[in-house]
Amino acid sequence: MREDAPPAGSGAAQLNAGSTVGRAALGGTLAFIALIAICELLAVVQFLLVGVYGLWSWAKIGLLTALLSLRAELIATVNGSPRLPPAAGPMTLHMRFVPMLLTIGFLWLAARAGRRAARTRSGRPALMTALLAAAGAAVPVAVFAAACSTLVTLFFPALGVRLRVDAPSAALWAAIVAAAGAGIGAYLEAAGARASSAAFRGGLTAYGWALGLLVVGVLVVATLEPTVTRRYVDGLTGLGAGGGVLLGFHVLGLPAQSALLLAPASGSCVEILGEGSIYRLCPWRLTPSEPGGELLLPDPIPLSPWFWLLSAVPFVAAMLGGRRAVIGITQARRAVGLGVASGSLFALLATVGAWLVAPRWFTTPVVSPNLIPFSHVTFRLDWGRTMIAALVWGVVGGGLGAWLAVRGYAEPELPRPTSA
Repeated sequence: MREDAPPAGSGAAQLNAGSTVGRAALGGTLAFIALIAICELLAVVQFLLVGVYGLWSWAKIGLLTALLSLRAELIATVNGSPRLPPAAGPMTLHMRFVPMLLTIGFLWLAARAGRRAARTRSGRPALMTALLAAAGAAVPVAVFAAACSTLVTLFFPALGVRLRVDAPSAALWAAIVAAAGAGIGAYLEAAGARASSAAFRGGLTAYGWALGLLVVGVLVVATLEPTVTRRYVDGLTGLGAGGGVLLGFHVLGLPAQSALLLAPASGSCVEILGEGSIYRLCPWRLTPSEPGGELLLPDPIPLSPWFWLLSAVPFVAAMLGGRRAVIGITQARRAVGLGVASGSLFALLATVGAWLVAPRWFTTPVVSPNLIPFSHVTFRLDWGRTMIAALVWGVVGGGLGAWLAVRGYAEPELPRPTSA
């Protein structure tokens, strides 16, 4: 055998890596197709219920919904809208709204694809396996997202509005989301029972519980505040068929709403920005900021006292994540460490998740404030305060949840010898 010959296993390793990438690419493609199918089914249901516009238009709306769930940017060109004064002239609105319920479903499917891809590299480094799976899933999903964005062109003559999707943003964010889902799934599969994998599972579990509990909490508050809920329902009813469409998008966006509410639930604030600060939502009060917010909201509004129930969510979610992280662990010190690690990851997810789904819109060219008060609106966290608050709840809750999970475990006592 020659000394400069490649190792015997190098060709098999390359084949193995190619198989991982190929399987992740197939899984990512199937996840994207499943997302499109679900959105088209929802569009058909809306078509049957609403009965406005044709089926082809609703098919495009289904594609639009799927791309929005991957954080694509929606571009609306307004020409002579009857809702604006003639002096407003043509303008373009750039909007971002993430129907996060669909995003979560896509991430779950992509993670399963990553897990399947990781099984082709048994015994290989977990991080490299995750990177290969992420790359494999990202490329085809980006290509399909860019292709689908060219099909989404909607024109509403009565409103003078034309809608389309920004293809570069659709491709970029589809690739990032697919890579994140497949990479996480592959890492969890390849890492097996490692401490990092256990902490990762605990952090993801805590974040999932936080989003779900906040949705339930908001629904509970809505039942306890029937007057406010009635005004919301009446407002949607007054919009006719459009109200039903908005309600459907609100339902799909409930997890995104929870992601933003997780900041005030932790004790931090969410700021609504225009050219400057407009409103601040801190627990649990909506406060106008100088000077823009006072135009619409002259005084601070204390929200319903029932919202304080939501302040328990970060702690409870972190405890549940800590318990999940220590499944199979019996040593109290190691369990608490894993619980703290899972709580730290939960704090990171709480901060990044809110940034990822924060809605925004802005107009080009900038419209006169006499016509539209705010030509730029976005949601932004108080980043430092949010991270610290979520970290405190995550560490305390995760550590306590892990400790409670192993507290009842005791080493079996050996039988004592009896004297004759």
